[in-house]
Amino acid sequence: MLGEHTNTGVLDKDDSDEVVTTHKESVDEYGVATPEQAEYDDAVDAVFEHPHRVSDTTIEFTIDDPHGLELRPGRALAFVVPEDMAGRVVRDVTLRHRKAEKYRVEGSKDYDPQGAYSRVEVHDDETGEWRGWRDPKGYNPDKYAEWRPASDPENEVLHDWLATVGAIKTDAVKVTSVGTSENSVVQVHGVEVTFFPELEGVHYAEQVFTPGTEFIDIEAGRLLPRYGGGSHTQGVYEGAVALNQYGHADFETCTDPGEGVEVGTESMRIDLQVGAKLVQVEVAVGDTEHLSEVNPKTGKPTRLGWAKLSVGIERAETGQVDWFIKRANVPPQGVIAGGPEIDISDIQEGDRLVIRSSDDASYVMGYRLAYSDK
Repeated sequence: MLGEHTNTGVLDKDDSDEVVTTHKESVDEYGVATPEQAEYDDAVDAVFEHPHRVSDTTIEFTIDDPHGLELRPGRALAFVVPEDMAGRVVRDVTLRHRKAEKYRVEGSKDYDPQGAYSRVEVHDDETGEWRGWRDPKGYNPDKYAEWRPASDPENEVLHDWLATVGAIKTDAVKVTSVGTSENSVVQVHGVEVTFFPELEGVHYAEQVFTPGTEFIDIEAGRLLPRYGGGSHTQGVYEGAVALNQYGHADFETCTDPGEGVEVGTESMRIDLQVGAKLVQVEVAVGDTEHLSEVNPKTGKPTRLGWAKLSVGIERAETGQVDWFIKRANVPPQGVIAGGPEIDISDIQEGDRLVIRSSDDASYVMGYRLAYSDK
């Protein structure tokens, strides 16, 4: 996940943002501007190349400044996708950004009369167009940057590009500051891009526990996942595997997850295919709690959860877990996806996948594992 490979220089929450540098100083000091910058419009302050390869399907750009880079209204940063990843379809883009304390004006954390906003676009390698993200529920696609300390930027996950924008094969990502006042300044800390696995040379192992749950299938034209439980069922996840659950649910949960799956209190363990290379894991999951009476906060018999999901490979040789998804926020219903780093993706005898819930109950409606045949 974004942030796992950031630099060690982190400010305490009490530290000041006074040392934040200007655009030109940041670009010159860290040497991120390149000759390819001329290929972008004049609004681009810097072009970043050579991302960290998080996994077979994810790349991460981390800005080498603990304060991030300032983006004033109308200014942008560009991030170049490596050639060997540019032919894949974009799944999600995660933006790590914030508004610095020095630009804070009177208001609350959730409302700023001189708000800072970031717009994320991907460059369509086939058409040459910049395509902006669209929210699946129709909300404003420009992401509000909360005022936060440099040690705690917000991770904004822009999901479902395939369904809302299309099957974009991108060679670059652009982040633009789209605020309208002098204090609408965004601090950008990084960008992560997750792609779908290549269609050829990949096979899947899938298990669904909650009826009505379906994963995306590009070849079949199913561009959005479907969920058998969530906010639309008022927190009922019929047949799901309950992890880290306290008390008893008012619906039937899974009692027999099938061969090769072991369920404990907080975690479930899944046997992996020996000799294969695991490239991506998708977990359909939710954390809304169904109540016996109406909650005055939601107006429904539900309580929004605060569960975190972690996913990793438990090594038979050492008993240790190589976590590649760490404490991801669990939504009312959604797919959390990720994969191990390439050099640790080979599966050995006895290795198992671990899915763990912390902080609250998670209801796993299904999972899908992608293995490379190469």
